[in-house]
Amino acid sequence: MQTMSTGLPSPPRTPRGSTAPAGAGGVAGGEQGSRSSSREGARPRGWAASPAFSGRELALVVLSGVLLAVLTSWPLVLHLPTRIAPDLGDPVRTAWEIAWVGHAMLHDPLHLFDANAFYPHPLSLAFSDSLLGYGPAAFFGSGTVAALVRYNLLFLFAWSLCFIGAYLLARELGLGRLGGAAAGVAFAYAPYRVTEAGHLHVISSGGLPLALFLLLRGYRRSSRKLVLAGWLVSAWQVSLGFTLGLQYCYLLAVLALLVLLYWWRGRLTPGEGWSGREQVSPEGENVAPSADSRARAGAPSPDRREHPSRTARGPLIPRRLLIVTIVGATLLGGVAIYQAAPYLQVAHDYPTAKRTLKEVKNYSSGPAALLSASSENRVWSGATSGMRAKVHSQNEDVFFPGGLVLLLALIGLAGVGGAAYTRNLRLGLLAGVVVCSVLAMGLGLTGYGYPYRLLYNYAPGWNGVRVPGRVFTLGTLFYALLAGAGAQLLVLRIGPWGRRHSLRALPALLGGVLLVGLLGEGAGHLAHPVVPQPAKAEVGLPGPLLDLPTDGAADRVWQYFSTNGFYKIPIGNSTFDIPAVDDLRGGMSGFPDRASIEKLRWYGIRTVVLHLTMPKLPGLHGYALAEPADTAKAAAKPVTGLGVTRRQVGSLVIYEIGPGPKALHGSD
Repeated sequence: MQTMSTGLPSPPRTPRGSTAPAGAGGVAGGEQGSRSSSREGARPRGWAASPAFSGRELALVVLSGVLLAVLTSWPLVLHLPTRIAPDLGDPVRTAWEIAWVGHAMLHDPLHLFDANAFYPHPLSLAFSDSLLGYGPAAFFGSGTVAALVRYNLLFLFAWSLCFIGAYLLARELGLGRLGGAAAGVAFAYAPYRVTEAGHLHVISSGGLPLALFLLLRGYRRSSRKLVLAGWLVSAWQVSLGFTLGLQYCYLLAVLALLVLLYWWRGRLTPGEGWSGREQVSPEGENVAPSADSRARAGAPSPDRREHPSRTARGPLIPRRLLIVTIVGATLLGGVAIYQAAPYLQVAHDYPTAKRTLKEVKNYSSGPAALLSASSENRVWSGATSGMRAKVHSQNEDVFFPGGLVLLLALIGLAGVGGAAYTRNLRLGLLAGVVVCSVLAMGLGLTGYGYPYRLLYNYAPGWNGVRVPGRVFTLGTLFYALLAGAGAQLLVLRIGPWGRRHSLRALPALLGGVLLVGLLGEGAGHLAHPVVPQPAKAEVGLPGPLLDLPTDGAADRVWQYFSTNGFYKIPIGNSTFDIPAVDDLRGGMSGFPDRASIEKLRWYGIRTVVLHLTMPKLPGLHGYALAEPADTAKAAAKPVTGLGVTRRQVGSLVIYEIGPGPKALHGSD
C-alpha cells in the first residue's frame, strides 16, 4: 500500500508561529485542511492538528479494508450464495433476521418488531439483537439465497469498517499513515474478535471508531456536516443492537463529561472548532489561538491577568454547531428509545427474559480470561490453552489482546523518546483498557461480583446484558490506538539507524513486518460450511407452519427457510426460554398422535413438514433434543381419525392439519 509505505506524514508546512486552526473542511469532496502541525515523534504539548486526507489516501484505506476482509475470510467471497462463516448456528438465524427487518421496513414498518417467527407472540424480533441498521440491505433480493448473499456481504463489510474506522480515528488523534494502519489492523483483527465471528451484532463495531472520528474531526474543524455525520453514524451503531450500543452510549456520556470538565477549567478553546489549550508549531513551540478565531466564535479575548495555563471560557459548543448537535443527539436518543421500547415490553411480559445474576455469572470469568486466546487463534491458541481451560465460557471469555498488540501498546503508552499522543490521551486510553478489562470479567473478578455488580444493580440497561465479556470490544479499540502509536514510534526510532547503515528501506520493511504480524496473530481460522436450502416442495406451503424435528439448533435453520415468503412459524431461536415454545416442542415427541395434533391445533398450526433427512451442522455440537427423535418412525405412524392429511415428497412428509379438537390446556 503506497500511502503506508513509510508510516510518516508529509513534512509540516504551517509557517512558524502560525495560529490558524485546522481548516473547516471535511474528509472528502475536495475539502482542504491544515497539515500536521508537529513533527511525528516529537513530544507534543498539545493536540496534533487535524490532518488533511487526500482522496487517494481515503480510497486506498477503503480498498485495504475490503481486501483484508476478503483475504482473512478466504475463500468465502467465492461462495457467497452457498456458504457461511463460521458455522450454521447464529449466522443462519441472523441471515433470517436481517431479511425480515428489510421485508418489514418495506411492507409493514409499524409492526417491524412483530416478526414471523415465534407465532403468535408479538415483538419477537426483540428476542435477540435487532440489527435494524442493516435492514435497508434487504431491500434488494428475496428468498433464502438472497438472504445468504446479503449476510456474507455484510459480514465482509463489518470487518472492513472496523479497519477503516480505526484508521481514521487514529489519524485524527495524531498518528501517521503507518500508525493508523497498525491501529486499524489491531482493532479489526484483534484476537478477541475471531471468537465472536458468528455474532454479526458483535463484530459490527466499526461504527464505534468511525463515529468518534467524525465527531472529533467535526468539532475540531467546526464542520456541521461532519458533526451531523458523526451523530448519524452513532445512531446507526446503536440501531444494530444494545450489545455494543449500550456501552457506546456510556462512552459518549463519559467523553461528554470530560469535555465539560476541560471547558470549565478553561482548557478547551472555542475557535473555528474545538482545540486544546496548547497548539504546537512545526518547531514544537506553543502558540495561542488567534484573536480573530476567538472573535469569530463569539468568545472574549483572554484576560492577561489570569493564570497563564488557562484561557477565558467561551461557549462550550460554538454557535454554528449548536443546532446540529441538538438535532444529532436527539436523533440518537430517538433511535435508542424506539429500539428500547420493545425490549422493555418483552422483559415485562416474559420473566425468563430478565438476566439473573446466576445467568450473568455463567458468562463471567476471572483474570484467567485476560491470558486466554480463542481456540480458533492460529498463534496463541496452544500457548494459552491452560488458561483457557479455567474460564467459564471458552467462546465468550477469551480476552488475550495478543502478544504483539500488547508490546506495541506498552511502547505507545510509554512514549519513550517521543510520543504521538499527549500524556493525558495516553493515560485516558490506558484507563479505557483497564476499565473495559475489569468490566468484561463481569461478576467473576471478586467473590461478590464487584465492581460489575454495581452496573448491574444501578446503571440503566446493564441488568439486561447477558454476556459481560462483549464490553471488551471497546477495550480492543483502546489497545489498537495505543498499538498504532507504538508501531509508529518503533519505525521512527529505527529510521536514523537505518540511514547510518545505508538501509533506508528499513523503516518501511519494519512497518510491513509489524502490520503482517498484527494481522497474523489476530486473524483466526474460520470455517465455511455449506448452508442447507429448503426443498422446492416446501416453498409456498400455507402457514403457520412447523418444521420437525424441532430443537434449538434445528430451529435456526427453519427460521432461515422461512425467508421464502416469511410465512408464520411458531418456533425460532432466542436468548431466553419461552414457556409456550418449550410446551410446543415437548408435545411433539409422539408426533403424529392425538395429543400432538390437538396441541398443534391449539397453537393454530396449519402445516407440518417432517424432515426425514436432517441437515448436517458442521461447527456445532449437533441436535440437543430433537422432537420427534426418530423421524422415520414418526413418518410410519397412521393418521387415520386425526383429521390430518399426509403426503411424501422426497425426504419430506407434509401434513395438513384439518379442523378438530384442540388440547384442553396451553402454555401459561
